[in-house]
Amino acid sequence: MTDQPAARTAATSDAPEGTKAGGASGPRKPITPAAALARHVEWLEYALEAARADEAVRVGRVEKATMKNRDKRTARLAEARDEIEELSALLEGIRGLQSRSARRPSGSATRATTGAASRRRASSARTSGSPKRSTGGSSGATGTA
Repeated sequence: MTDQPAARTAATSDAPEGTKAGGASGPRKPITPAAALARHVEWLEYALEAARADEAVRVGRVEKATMKNRDKRTARLAEARDEIEELSALLEGIRGLQSRSARRPSGSATRATTGAASRRRASSARTSGSPKRSTGGSSGATGTA
């Protein structure tokens, strides 16, 4: 059998703390979002290949089906094809988002901070003068729990 991402995860999760992640001793570093996404894409690719293999098997079974079991086998083949379609669409969507973010300059982060700074300036301009007191909302609550 090929190297399965799910099997690797299950095998390492039961290992003692110092032996996880390839036998490296010491504390584990938190996984980055990019690394987590790469792991999930790898798993989705594996699942897609498994679904394609399942589809091939089911096509053969439908060809050999009798009148009695043809409907059930055809339904299961349709489910396998639906799974392939869903996994393919998911992978395509993730790759599309990755390529768009790779093409987009990191200016979106600077725009977000610039927007936040301008909101702060506008907020401080509004609050110059006497500070507003919070009334605790329209329900008449005093703000204590």
